[in-house]
Amino acid sequence: MGPSRRRICQTPGATRSASRSRTVRSACSLQAPTRTSGPETTSKMKIAVSRTPRALTRKLHPGARGLGGNRTGFTLIEVLIVVVIAAMLFGAVAVSYSQLPKMQLREAGRKFAGGVRFLSGRARTSRTLLRLVMDLDKENPVLKVERFPPGLALPPRDPRVEEEEEANLEWRYENWPRLDQGNPVGPVGAADPGKPFLPPLSQWEALDTRMKTDIVLENVRIASVTFPCMNKEFTSGLVSLAFYPNGTNWGAVILLRSTAEHELSVIVEPMTGHVRFESGFVVPDDLCEDAEGNLLPPEDDDGEE
Repeated sequence: MGPSRRRICQTPGATRSASRSRTVRSACSLQAPTRTSGPETTSKMKIAVSRTPRALTRKLHPGARGLGGNRTGFTLIEVLIVVVIAAMLFGAVAVSYSQLPKMQLREAGRKFAGGVRFLSGRARTSRTLLRLVMDLDKENPVLKVERFPPGLALPPRDPRVEEEEEANLEWRYENWPRLDQGNPVGPVGAADPGKPFLPPLSQWEALDTRMKTDIVLENVRIASVTFPCMNKEFTSGLVSLAFYPNGTNWGAVILLRSTAEHELSVIVEPMTGHVRFESGFVVPDDLCEDAEGNLLPPEDDDGEE
């Protein structure tokens, strides 16, 4: 056998009595390894183990202090502290989850306001008529930006977006001639069907920029769009808000509604394009009036200064 290490526990001579031996620990020391082996060595090791103090070998109760003063369990106070911390974390998560729809509603309002500012500034700098198209029938609506080609007669002041395909026009207005810009008189003689021209198709087109102009409003829907200056309100279909080259617009109150039925009014000023927010459905009484009580924008506004 290889060298072994012996542990010898010696009791001080002054503690030989039985009454004092219970209170004084035995001193143990390690000696250098020896090469001796055999029955004598084994018997000495058994004697050393049998003399080990009982306090060093007994099973410690949970929460009691072990060797070196270390605790082997948890006290009642420590358990209560953990429970309190867990309850506080759970409460914070619950509050955050309940506030999530309101946060999403405010974020959608900020996105809408950013789109309004973009169109208002773009219309002034490019001297182009623009509009923001809103879909009131869809969740998570996508706001589309469109422009009206310069040089054409301005479209009527109607927020409702009517998208009718050419095939439907041909079917509804059978044998009606199409307006030819090169021949505004139309067919004459036998070729004249005696009917007016077909209604013109929409001339609006997508705004061509290098940036993504569509705006997605997530986790909300557009409940209604109100135009106080026109005395019109829409709750379904496609609705537009036009921005003129002189910086004015129709003025509108867009009501956003979250999945939890929270509401936010996005109010667009008609003269400046300034946007402000109000909780719930709010239509300002003075939205379409200036300091002199004049209607803004004027009904005969042609979009030019």
